[in-house]
Amino acid sequence: MARDIFPFLPLPEAFDWNDGRRVVDKIATLDSPVPDVPPLVVYATRLSHEVGPAHSVELGRWADVAGQGAGLSEGRLRRLLVEIGPAGRDLNLPPPPHAAHYADKSRVPDTDAQSEDSLSSLSTLPGSPALAGSTDSGRIWGNVPPRNPDFTGREGLLLNLQRSLEAKNKASVLPHALHGSGGVGKTQLAVEFAYRFGERYDLVWWVPAEQQTLVLQSLAELGQKLGIPGTQEFTQAASLVIEALARTDKRWLLVFDNANDPTDLDHLIPSSGGHVILTSRNPAWLDVWDAVKVDVFDRPESIELVQRRGTNITEVEADRLAAKLGDLPLALDQAASWQTATAMTITEYLSLFDQHFDELSARDRDVNYPLSIAALVKLALERLQRDAPAVAQLLEMFAVFGAEPISVGLLRRGRLGTISQPLARALRDSTAPDRMARDLRKYGLAKVDVENRIQVHRLLQVALRDILDEELLDRGRTNVHRLLGAANPGEPDDDGTRELHAEIAPHVNPSGLINSAEEDGRRTVLDQIRYLWNIGDYDGSRRLGQAAVDAWVERTDQPDLGPDGELTLLASRHLSNALLSLGINGRARELAESTLARLRKSPEFGPDHEHTLWTAATVAVALRVAGEFKQALALEQENVDRYVRVFGAEDATTLRNQGNLAVNLRMLSDFPGAFKIDDSIVLRLDETLTEDHRRLLFAQSNLVRDLYGLGKYEEALQLQGRILPIFRRTMNDARHPMVLLASRTLAMALRKTGRYDEALQVARENYHDCVARYGEAHEHALAATMTYANTLRVGGSLSEARGLAVDAVARYRRTFGDLHPLTLVAQVNEAVIQRSIKNLDEAHRLDVAAHRAMIDILGADHGYTLCAASGLANDLALLGDDQAAHRLSSETLAISQRSRGPEHPYTLLCAVNATFDRIAVGETTQGEEELASVVGALSELLGTAHPETLGARLGRRAECDIEPPPT
Repeated sequence: MARDIFPFLPLPEAFDWNDGRRVVDKIATLDSPVPDVPPLVVYATRLSHEVGPAHSVELGRWADVAGQGAGLSEGRLRRLLVEIGPAGRDLNLPPPPHAAHYADKSRVPDTDAQSEDSLSSLSTLPGSPALAGSTDSGRIWGNVPPRNPDFTGREGLLLNLQRSLEAKNKASVLPHALHGSGGVGKTQLAVEFAYRFGERYDLVWWVPAEQQTLVLQSLAELGQKLGIPGTQEFTQAASLVIEALARTDKRWLLVFDNANDPTDLDHLIPSSGGHVILTSRNPAWLDVWDAVKVDVFDRPESIELVQRRGTNITEVEADRLAAKLGDLPLALDQAASWQTATAMTITEYLSLFDQHFDELSARDRDVNYPLSIAALVKLALERLQRDAPAVAQLLEMFAVFGAEPISVGLLRRGRLGTISQPLARALRDSTAPDRMARDLRKYGLAKVDVENRIQVHRLLQVALRDILDEELLDRGRTNVHRLLGAANPGEPDDDGTRELHAEIAPHVNPSGLINSAEEDGRRTVLDQIRYLWNIGDYDGSRRLGQAAVDAWVERTDQPDLGPDGELTLLASRHLSNALLSLGINGRARELAESTLARLRKSPEFGPDHEHTLWTAATVAVALRVAGEFKQALALEQENVDRYVRVFGAEDATTLRNQGNLAVNLRMLSDFPGAFKIDDSIVLRLDETLTEDHRRLLFAQSNLVRDLYGLGKYEEALQLQGRILPIFRRTMNDARHPMVLLASRTLAMALRKTGRYDEALQVARENYHDCVARYGEAHEHALAATMTYANTLRVGGSLSEARGLAVDAVARYRRTFGDLHPLTLVAQVNEAVIQRSIKNLDEAHRLDVAAHRAMIDILGADHGYTLCAASGLANDLALLGDDQAAHRLSSETLAISQRSRGPEHPYTLLCAVNATFDRIAVGETTQGEEELASVVGALSELLGTAHPETLGARLGRRAECDIEPPPT
């Protein structure tokens, strides 16, 4: 043997090959045939292939200890065991075909310093391409309002703003807030800045910022322009855009128009790389960003505007009008437009204006806007009521609409609502809505853009609400409610309805639609709660849902309202889903359970109604999140039974709920039961759906999770590797929740099949994507963190793995509590890592607590409990308590053989540890025989070159870590 390994060995002819000591001493003095590996380690490793199983493990253990003492990593020693074996195999297996997506990524070395995250350029983040690659075709210009051809003055403000922005360091963004009272022209100033200096930027984007949903929607649209892979959730899309802008070298300008609360935008401003302008009436911005005060016009500016916008107005007349209107730009523009439209002289106009102004002043009530605006609006409204009553009624509606534009198309969609006459007839006329929009623009009451969207200035809306009497204001509100109810497309889960829901969204709260007397209006609110949840605006969904529930539960004037009304109960269910998505789990469960109880007792609905069954599914999710797996299983089983009885076994919703039942079975380690259900679902869907249908892909991914739990790692890898590229392409979103779950499963399967380098690439990307998508404290982000930590551990990056695991355990405890199964799972994984870095006392402390709690909560035969028991036995063995380790590892093996099956990989790993413990307590002969059998079984199941097989041959105790399941 020595002669085969060291053919150049210089020995005398009479050398005694049977004198092992002399052979070893001589080999120790030689140059090693393997660079950087001590010659005796090479010799012992090679010899381990030629002796019996028991001696093989002894030699492997010696080589392992000696090699680590010489500075070799565990991974290097495993590779050595294969490289100098009889077949000379190389542990660096070629990437499988299904991993081609990752083949071009750089390999990640084993050491901590080299495994640190080095994702420094945007192109390395899936779903976040560098902006440079998305603007080659030219500048990006979006949503900026049309330029005002009559823009007047403001030269000093414009130049000072431009110089101030340019003076800032590109490494950080310090936004500038254009602040001033309503009507002074803040938005017009920002528009003019965008047009005048736009050529200096590669990207200029306008963001309506009065409501956070609008901000998210606008940034998501910008993401499409940038070529960022699409996402169905606006929150995620906005995050990707902010990330892209902060990393690009391109010059960009964002304008947030009419922002309210600074806290709404804190997380939506890029940290570096460009310029941000914001317009607001809220003085809170003065303490947050650089504030640029925008005031009324200087008199020469006022005169210039009036003469440009009016007709045949002398300088003296313009001066009189400016003095009367206080040089307020909005009032001047509206008055000049009115004068042009009516051909009225300034003297006549001012006479009428004074009458209305005096009338409004006599009301003796406080207003927070210039009375001149109210006088102008009252003057215009009376003229329209006389000459164009349909236009007057449309203007009344703008007292109730939100500040965002209303398209003529939306007005046409709402024509079937019971609108008051003559407006109803005008909306049904094919050409009248366009004429009405032009009339509003002609009289200076609204802006109409190139897409035929009508927008009334916020200050004019306030004035309208003030001057309309109760009867007219109520008519306008009723018309808005009926129009929005008729225009509502319904089906908020359908992607095809999103554009219309998006246009309706800004007008729901301002119009008071929650309190509508119209059922269609209230159903529009209900659909909006769900729509906001679907686009990922969970907080918006929560706020609207909570407001609706609070309002509707108190009302008994309509049959669909009150505590047991249909709309109240459905809003409660939608609110529960939003709360769950935000991690407000206790409140979500309480509300869902209360809603379910009311639906079951309701004579209108009862236990078998769709509303009841859907709510039961929400309760089951809440139970799983709370760690009450058995209760969730019972509820899901009852739900499935009802679906089968009421709708049939082949119904789509029945299959979906059977999938939920399988989720619960996985939580309880019943992987055979889960596999049976999921396999049946996949077979049924495969008969009717194409391979790229999301329901089929999701069902197949669930099946992969079953295969993983059954220990069929190679099958899981092959299936997940085949469908993941299709999944990515179909969802068109690298960070869609379903895709992220599938990607994490791929990382798990790659690791369990021994492809550690590839697993680390996938796990790292998935970790970054999940944190970016959900935030660090979300359940899915925490699970991705544990997968990444587990993968770092097997790759030898122990300090980084420990840091991630310790942080994840702390977050699990804060989010779920100390005794939640997911917290205990993370605790077991941390113990594995602590044991790997020789923190034996800490590992023992963690395992004792986790094992005891898991027995009480999950039972002794649950898979998680067995993993905790295996880890605790390892602690005992390494701490020198061989007898206790032997008892526990033998007991754990017996339970695993019974519950997991004798051929499950984790059962064999338990057997490896049990044989080591048997040998340690003196039962050498039986232990060595069992060890030989187990190593052979591992070789057959996982392969001779698999790290777990090699670890057993090197005499290392096996670790049974846990991958946290999705709830």
